[in-house]
Amino acid sequence: MRPPHRCALLLLPLLGVLHVFPAVAQNSPFPLDALSERAREKIDPVLEDYTLKRVLELEHRILNRPLHQFLLDRPDVGAAIARGLGIGNYTITRKEKDLFYGVDPDGIEGNLEILYRDEGHRMYFAQGTAEGAVLTVRGKLLMLHESQYRTSDQGQLSVQTQLTVYAKIENAFLAFLLKLFAPLIGELADPKLSKAQGVVRQVSELIVEDPQGTYSRIVESDQVACEDLTILHKLISRSEPLVAKKGEPC
Repeated sequence: MRPPHRCALLLLPLLGVLHVFPAVAQNSPFPLDALSERAREKIDPVLEDYTLKRVLELEHRILNRPLHQFLLDRPDVGAAIARGLGIGNYTITRKEKDLFYGVDPDGIEGNLEILYRDEGHRMYFAQGTAEGAVLTVRGKLLMLHESQYRTSDQGQLSVQTQLTVYAKIENAFLAFLLKLFAPLIGELADPKLSKAQGVVRQVSELIVEDPQGTYSRIVESDQVACEDLTILHKLISRSEPLVAKKGEPC
């Protein structure tokens, strides 16, 4: 998203409306029938009438599984880390446990909600607007995130991710155009979608390469709240003990 865990929120301007609910219901590892009525009211209109659907495969190194899952579940922390490390300039604010509000300098803003999670799956729902030079685009996006953790012969941990993204543009004429040119739009969208997991990937790999140095840079940036720094410290230390430095706030 630019960085990736700008999560699904920053993909709204490019994506349209999709259509394939029966296939999702039959084959998805996500228990759609177990979702609350409120959650189904959000996702059903997207699944039943989407503008665009994309499926992407991504892979990157991680330090440990709990740290990776923490970054998936806290896009606000990911955004703060991205600012601190100079790999992003967007802002995400945590409104409730699984509800976030994001603003991007390019004119994109809206809500992001985690509707479902388990060990290897996350379901994100985003709704917002993108301000363009000519018009404002309103849309909704559903992203199904499936993770498979792997360990190499050398002991290096990695995660293989499948992203299935459905998006719906509320402007009927624009949605029609996006559907009409779906093959072309899809090819252009894929790099943007890959970046949707960019923050998680970039932060994870920086921590793998230099746990102490990366954590120190995050602390010195003063972008991440003290309580979240404490969580990061504990999660990183599970695999790579960190040396506390004078002046660290937590």
